[in-house]
Amino acid sequence: MKTIASALFATALTAVGSFPAWAQSVTITLAHEEPADTSTSAAHMSATVFKSTVESLSNGDMAVDIQASSALGNQRERMELTQAGIIQVNIASVGGLAQFYPAINGLELPFVFPNEIVAERVFDGPFGDTLSDKLSEATGLRLLAVTAGDFYVFTNGTRPVKSPEDMKGLKVRTMSVPSHVALMDALGAAATPVPWDELYGALETGVVDAQHNPVPIIAIGNLQEVQSYATMTNHLYGADWWVASEDFLSSLTSEQKRIFTTGVESAKVAGRGAKMALRATKFGNAFLNEAGIEVYAPSADELAAFREIAIPAVTATMETEFGEEAVALGKDLQDAVKAAEDDLYAD
Repeated sequence: MKTIASALFATALTAVGSFPAWAQSVTITLAHEEPADTSTSAAHMSATVFKSTVESLSNGDMAVDIQASSALGNQRERMELTQAGIIQVNIASVGGLAQFYPAINGLELPFVFPNEIVAERVFDGPFGDTLSDKLSEATGLRLLAVTAGDFYVFTNGTRPVKSPEDMKGLKVRTMSVPSHVALMDALGAAATPVPWDELYGALETGVVDAQHNPVPIIAIGNLQEVQSYATMTNHLYGADWWVASEDFLSSLTSEQKRIFTTGVESAKVAGRGAKMALRATKFGNAFLNEAGIEVYAPSADELAAFREIAIPAVTATMETEFGEEAVALGKDLQDAVKAAEDDLYAD
């Protein structure tokens, strides 16, 4: 990811009064939506590492105020406050960014990333640099890092799913996201938008048979209690997207820039490590198995069968809903994934 610029934009929500006047020249408000719990939230772990790094390297001259649990608003509200300079660093979702830069929906192509290592290579490389520039041009916000990635898995209460044929006729809860609806419809399932707070009851009563989410989200909603089968399709990649306004970044001094950049890079490493640790302990296959769910990991050939159906259908929806720029971004993403795979797995 490109080097970030430096010094801080004073704002209405900075907590200057909570620190001695001599102890800082900059307060960075960092906002995210997850609980303030480093034992369960990779986002909060990365935010905490950012705070520790920045404050220690600056000898307290730069203070970081973490606002967790959507304390400063929902995805849209936090993005607006970041553009306004009231939040200096926002940890967003791709859905939050899409409300301001619709073309980024092109990254929601299913079955693109084989694993998180390839995904990290893609976002840390030229593709991530270009994406950061495009976001900046469209919104005035710079993409600082993509971290703490996790994959969506498919669960249902009816039967094991090992092929697209097994999807046919299942009523699958999705968000009201056109690409997600197109994915499920293309695979022969019946995409059924259901609000998150109604999902447990909908699965329990059979209003829907199935859903798709990362395992930690399944755990948050206790959905493992009302599902019987899980397929590790890893069809969508959800991550934390760190953004800051160009105005804020350009206000930093060269020394503050160096410290800020070091903090972001440290947080990126911490977020990725925390997510992998959670997957290996609290929120992975073992969690599903312990809940009595039958877990299946498709082979490469089985995943290819899903991919061959899903990508053309979702690409067509992207073009209709979001235009040629989204389609081009999706194509560039596929090219970047291939390049990363060739680099990692070359004979």
